[in-house]
Amino acid sequence: MNIKNNSFFISVLSLFVLVSCGDKAKKNSVKIKSLPVYKVTLKDTIVSSRFVADVHAKNNVEIHARIPGILDKVYVSEGQKVKKGQLLFKISDAELQIQLLKAEAIFKSSRADLRIAAVELEQAQALFNKKVIADKELELSKAKHEAASAKVAHASAEKKAINQQISFTTIRAPFDGTIDRIPFKEGSLVENGSLLTTVSQLDDVYAYFSIPENTYFQMMEEKTLNTQGDITLVLPNGMVYGQKGELKTADGEIDRQTGSIQYKAKFRNPQGFIKHGTSGKLIISEAKTDAIIIPQKAVFSIQDKQFVFLVNKQGIVKMTNVIIGSTLDDVYILNKGLKNNDLIVQEGIQSLRDGDKITIKEKQKATL
Repeated sequence: MNIKNNSFFISVLSLFVLVSCGDKAKKNSVKIKSLPVYKVTLKDTIVSSRFVADVHAKNNVEIHARIPGILDKVYVSEGQKVKKGQLLFKISDAELQIQLLKAEAIFKSSRADLRIAAVELEQAQALFNKKVIADKELELSKAKHEAASAKVAHASAEKKAINQQISFTTIRAPFDGTIDRIPFKEGSLVENGSLLTTVSQLDDVYAYFSIPENTYFQMMEEKTLNTQGDITLVLPNGMVYGQKGELKTADGEIDRQTGSIQYKAKFRNPQGFIKHGTSGKLIISEAKTDAIIIPQKAVFSIQDKQFVFLVNKQGIVKMTNVIIGSTLDDVYILNKGLKNNDLIVQEGIQSLRDGDKITIKEKQKATL
């Protein structure tokens, strides 16, 4: 072999060594990530939804004066519990009693005139039958009788109207309830429509709350919006009310302006502890069995869809779509996408791509 051929062989060998070393260096530069993996297990849990609520009494009615006058008597005090039909206020009816006497006199006088007109009509009819008087005289007697009858009807209506006004001077409780503030005292002049007090029936109260349209359909699909759920009322001071609520329908349609539907929860209030107009928060809880719960940090979003990286036995990750049902603190409850014993990447998902290979740093179970 000559020197020229030896030089060519050495050059080729050197190039091969350089290429091999470069490939080896490239392979060494691609490191397999070691990431924590979460093992999916089925778990029983409680799904809770929270809503802002306004509390209303079972019945809450403003008591207004229906006639002007002097407030003659106040029979109740503020905060007092009353029974249906109990006397609350009396407005002076002295002037109305005088008007009633006048109306009664006019009524009696008109009835007397009607009897006279009836007798005259009877006589005129008899004479007409004997052809003693003309038909025009008979028609005149009939007209007088009709006029007298109309006066009686008018006088009777006037008397009834005054009696009704007199009845308005006596104000009674429309139902069992509790008296609110009384702004007028005895001797005060009240106008027609003046607010005398408010009566609240507090043995039951209703907590009204609105559910956004998308939340409503989600809760209906998950069956977490039903009468069997555990409904709790949290009062403004953070105290949890001791009575459990019962879900009731308030509206039968979606409000297009707010995009929500209104519901109400009924609470027993035997001691009248909760007052009309109280605010609070409702917590509706539903037990969910065999739920798939995963950490929120294992989920990422692409175009309004949620994904996780599913890990197979070879450590290859696959981007997998999941459907989130509910959110609890820092975890999600899934409706679809994963099954029991699946492995998903728990942390470091930002640096992964579909098809990457990883080594399992640690395997965590659902201890959430």
